[in-house]
Amino acid sequence: MIEKIITLGPKFSYSYNVAFSHYNDIEIEPVDTISAVFENLSDTGHGIVPIENMLNGSVRETFLALQQNDVSIINAFDYSIEHVIASLGKEFTTIMSHAQALVQCSKYVDEMRKKGIKVIESSSTSRAMELAAKDKTVAAIGSLDAAKYYKLNVEKKNISNKDENTTRFIEISIQEIKTNGEKTSVMITPTVDRSGLLFEILSVFKIKNLNLTKIESIPTGEKMNDYIFYMDIDGCMDDDNMRDAFDFLNTFVDVTVLGSYNIIK
Repeated sequence: MIEKIITLGPKFSYSYNVAFSHYNDIEIEPVDTISAVFENLSDTGHGIVPIENMLNGSVRETFLALQQNDVSIINAFDYSIEHVIASLGKEFTTIMSHAQALVQCSKYVDEMRKKGIKVIESSSTSRAMELAAKDKTVAAIGSLDAAKYYKLNVEKKNISNKDENTTRFIEISIQEIKTNGEKTSVMITPTVDRSGLLFEILSVFKIKNLNLTKIESIPTGEKMNDYIFYMDIDGCMDDDNMRDAFDFLNTFVDVTVLGSYNIIK
């Protein structure tokens, strides 16, 4: 039984909003960073973190935390993002937000830079809103819910580079790995570095007729040019061809299965 959801906060960050929309009857605990979500997991608690945005790509903090922590992916959520800019007044001199949001709104942000407005990164969009509520010289980019919660004036809505802006969030747990779902995620660690290794890995998925939908290289942190690979594959661990593929891959690389799960829209 889930007793708590840990998510990137403060309240009304996008991660918090995803958690609240699916688990509004469970305690939600906001923490300051994505890595803190992973570090504060317990046997009875799950976490929700962003992993990829359709405009700006992967959230590197999440991939690094997946590499460094023993967790499984339980669910994924595709959540529509609408960024607003909000402040106490119109005479702000600084814009603050999370790095992902700043890039997703880069056209608007660049226009503001040309007007002499400073741009500063914050740990989350809702943290930026919290700071803007304390300083009339600061405007924040984040969710409309956060702007309302902190009683800020919304200067402009929907400032993303494109009208459609979706972020995928994952629900993580330290409990047993799920084996049934529409998508399976794995970490693959090469045991040796040799020419053609990545081609051999990818060939296994081709032979087993598995659709690889994402591949992301992540530095191991051990030495330069040393990587592990994060992969998303259509299908679930209960499929014979998926199990056969991983059994064969384990003969020449280390495969860590993060779980099979559904994507909830």
